[in-house]
Amino acid sequence: MSNKIKFTSEVLEAIFAELALGKSIKKVLEAKSLSWEGFRKLLHKKPKIRQEYETAKSDGVDYLLGEATSQLESAIADFKINGKGDLAISHLVKEAVGLTKWKATHLLPKYSNKQQVKHSFNAETPLVVKWEKSQ
Repeated sequence: MSNKIKFTSEVLEAIFAELALGKSIKKVLEAKSLSWEGFRKLLHKKPKIRQEYETAKSDGVDYLLGEATSQLESAIADFKINGKGDLAISHLVKEAVGLTKWKATHLLPKYSNKQQVKHSFNAETPLVVKWEKSQ
């Protein structure tokens, strides 16, 4: 792949628009004949562009969550119409939903089920750890 196309603001805007639709950065860059290495270097040099990239990826995960819901609803509707489901399709939908769920919980804090830990350290007092039972 050559890097003859520069990362202009128009090109970056098009990249971010596709990422916001849930497409992978690899596929987007390949379609535009751009290199990952060149894009990665740009992200390291320009924090504002990295922030735009992260925002577009987050938007893409949100979009994919909606798509996963639509796929599930479609599979359920097909099951109701046909009276039986296609095992292969149901497994593919399950994997697509699982991947989207993983992306959401690991990449977007608002969907994470991890609790935030607050701590402070004072050298004069001992460290006390307490566990609370979740209900």
